[in-house]
Amino acid sequence: MPVLVEEEDQTPMLEMAARVGAGAGEITEVPPALGGALDAAERGAAGGDDDDDDRLSLLALEYAVGTGVPSDWDAAEPDAPCGEDCGDGDGPVARGARACARRLCARLGARRLGYLAVLKWRDLSPGEVAAPSAGGARRMTELQCVVGPFWPFTLLVTYPLIFCVSGAVAFAVLPDHAVATRVAWACGVLALVVALSCTACRDPGVLRRHPEKPGAAWRWNDQARTYRPPESVYDEDLGVVVTGFDHVCPWTGTGIGEKNLCAFHCFVSLLCVCIIFDVLLVMKVLP
Repeated sequence: MPVLVEEEDQTPMLEMAARVGAGAGEITEVPPALGGALDAAERGAAGGDDDDDDRLSLLALEYAVGTGVPSDWDAAEPDAPCGEDCGDGDGPVARGARACARRLCARLGARRLGYLAVLKWRDLSPGEVAAPSAGGARRMTELQCVVGPFWPFTLLVTYPLIFCVSGAVAFAVLPDHAVATRVAWACGVLALVVALSCTACRDPGVLRRHPEKPGAAWRWNDQARTYRPPESVYDEDLGVVVTGFDHVCPWTGTGIGEKNLCAFHCFVSLLCVCIIFDVLLVMKVLP
């Protein structure tokens, strides 16, 4: 269950900023203002490892990431294999799996956004970076491929289930049916895989950080130190504020929000259609 901690307009917005801790890699609140760091990123740097680290940090500053969430994959508590990633009820298998997932994300060069992994992104050029919007949000990065914290479950369970069941039907049952039936079945399975991929690999709608109040309906969220619109929620599994948040789905590996809700509905609908289709094929009801 997502937990919301809200406060009225008692927090001084002009003092809200963040930094990356040298040891734990956590985002913590410090003065001075956030705008200076983002202005430096907007001007761009000449490359190098330090610049890569700065971009990792600034991604967590641009978006509404929880204040206690590590900003890089190497940050972990010394007495826990996966540090902040592990819940209180996680056993050694879950902890080890999360630690392996973190190491793999680091090797792939993925950027960390809360507990999400950004596999593909585009840093906007200085000409594309617009002035801060209402509320002080800065658009610096375009997220193109994002997977959630439970992506290993999707990769090792959801996809294999689809492929194994579909493969069994294709080899054992499908040859006895008409060509039109085979084509319709193949299109359904392909659409199911595409819908799952669009859900699992899309930005669910991570809110950009708003240090100032854009409108009367917006409320302060203390966990991410940002104002948020009424339909957005800070989720502890994701470590970010998601606009239009619905729920976290382990089968798709990520949170379901404004930007991937339509794909998720398509995935669920196509899953039901494919199951019914397979049952009818096995029962030899279809031609």
